[in-house]
Amino acid sequence: MHSGTKLPKKHMYIILISLSVMILSMSIETMMRVKDITLFDLWYQGQSDLSREAGYNIYVTGSLSYFFQRVIVPMALGIHTYFAYTKIRVNKLFVFMWTVLLGGGLAYNLIAFQLGSLFYYINNILFIILIVTVLSLIGVINKNKGL
Repeated sequence: MHSGTKLPKKHMYIILISLSVMILSMSIETMMRVKDITLFDLWYQGQSDLSREAGYNIYVTGSLSYFFQRVIVPMALGIHTYFAYTKIRVNKLFVFMWTVLLGGGLAYNLIAFQLGSLFYYINNILFIILIVTVLSLIGVINKNKGL
């Protein structure tokens, strides 16, 4: 007896495509942030005790750490979604867990409040698409159980 519902192919594709666009968006944003000398100069002005080279190394390391912190939830969801489609099944715990994590990711992205960045809006829209898609799995689970 199985304890869940097979993840529909349509939902899997929506989730994986949204996640790949989100990760690409975050990657391009980080690359632009690291390569923009004016952003580095603004950051470096407050760091009077560092040499410019050491400051740049710290700036790049901090930007990449921030990128990794933001991309860990989408990567984990992508891996879990793939395995949910191929090997395991989805249930209401899957929906609850990923809705909470995606909601937290959306809140974290909203708090950044980078209104001048196109990537800010793209990521917010993708988070909303992902939350709606994951929540729509409740209907699939209920339909499969005959509720």
